[in-house]
Amino acid sequence: MPEISFLQNFYVRLVQHGVKDGPQNTKEVDYSTIEPYLAASWDQSSDGLVYTFHLKDGFKFPSGKPVDAEAVRYSLQRVLDMAGCGRFFLTDGHLDPVIIEKIEAVDPKTVKITLNAPNGNMLGDLATHAGSIVDPSLVEANGGVKAGAPNEWMSSNVAPSGPFLLESYSPNQKARMVANPGFAGTPPASSAINVNWISAAPTLLLQARTGQADITFDLSKQAARSLEGNSGTRVIAYSNPFVQQLMINNKQAPWDNVKVREAAALAIPYDDIVKKLAYGWGTAYYGPIPPSLPGFNAELSKPLGFDIEKAKALIAESGVATPIKAELTIQEGDAAQQQLATIVQSTWAKIGIDLSIRVAPAAEFQDLTQGHKIPAFMRLDGPGVFETGYYWGYDLICGISFNLTDTCLPAADPLIAEMRASSDTAKRQEIMDKVTTMWREQYPKILFYEDKPVVVLSDAVTSFTFSPLPDYRYWAKK
Repeated sequence: MPEISFLQNFYVRLVQHGVKDGPQNTKEVDYSTIEPYLAASWDQSSDGLVYTFHLKDGFKFPSGKPVDAEAVRYSLQRVLDMAGCGRFFLTDGHLDPVIIEKIEAVDPKTVKITLNAPNGNMLGDLATHAGSIVDPSLVEANGGVKAGAPNEWMSSNVAPSGPFLLESYSPNQKARMVANPGFAGTPPASSAINVNWISAAPTLLLQARTGQADITFDLSKQAARSLEGNSGTRVIAYSNPFVQQLMINNKQAPWDNVKVREAAALAIPYDDIVKKLAYGWGTAYYGPIPPSLPGFNAELSKPLGFDIEKAKALIAESGVATPIKAELTIQEGDAAQQQLATIVQSTWAKIGIDLSIRVAPAAEFQDLTQGHKIPAFMRLDGPGVFETGYYWGYDLICGISFNLTDTCLPAADPLIAEMRASSDTAKRQEIMDKVTTMWREQYPKILFYEDKPVVVLSDAVTSFTFSPLPDYRYWAKK
């Protein structure tokens, strides 16, 4: 995600998400709205299969070539042909078949995208980084497009069309981006942005505390709390659909027993975890839609209570002999996971679950989780496309490799397919509510809280808009 959030600032897209008022006189991204960006307007056919975009005038690449319909066609087709994660985002997780059937440059100012099935989130997909418009002349001069493979030149260079140009770049260290003087859209609020990637937590905290950094992301919750009341800085928490969770494989013992899953979910001290581990910066809920995603129903997604006695009774009803042996894998070096695992181990022991904790290096952890090789693991995760149908591909739709809990609710799948094909807001909400109820009955995983990322702003910052994938266009200082 850090690479995506950085690179997206160099490109324009057909459409973009809107912004709304945030805390302390800041703004934040609004994933429920779609606005024009390169496209001045668009039309959708009555059957939902054809989107026709009418482009704005005046947009040019730094090379001088126009950001026209052919550049849009080339850029989107490139994503499909490379068949990487960008294709997954651009097609809303529809892989077989890929939902985009054809992309056409009708004339220099008109692009037509034809789908093989309706997709209610097509505009949202085009607003992601995967919808970025690249300069075809630069890409073709530096390796072009190869089916099924990334362009190596693009891994360390940009072919920009957007509000910023890359002036300098040192991988994993720092970069300087400057406003693109030829950008025909609204110019960025700052003429230059200096980005520093700092892995040392003490250094990150020191620069935030002293104001050496104007904007600081990724401080630990404890470090952020220590800055409250610090002269010259503001500590601001935002909402985003990334969830601290314990994934349990519903097909592997002991988690293939729904009563064991429910007991485990009730034997978690959620309030204490939010207060003591997240330092209050977390939102408790229980359901398949995080609070920050459009479609969340608070009434149907109320947090679970901490009920040891009921959990004990459920274990007895499950028919599984105690002590129940279980293993939980966490990633090496993740302090939050270690603390959560210890809490879970302690409380589950009270209901007859004997939990062992396995620590795996990052590469091994990735292999184990993505390969469905382990029964349970910790994860702080959210969707690449901020939309419910896409998000459900992670832990609800049957038979998808990204469904790491192997949860399968056969009765929900046709409802989800119907929802994803529809643009009717009321119909989509009705389906989301039905599926939420079905999901809760199965207790497919543990949700500790939706994380509230904390940003530290120096008092020099006069304009800031929060997005989980930072958009630097709106940042400014005195």
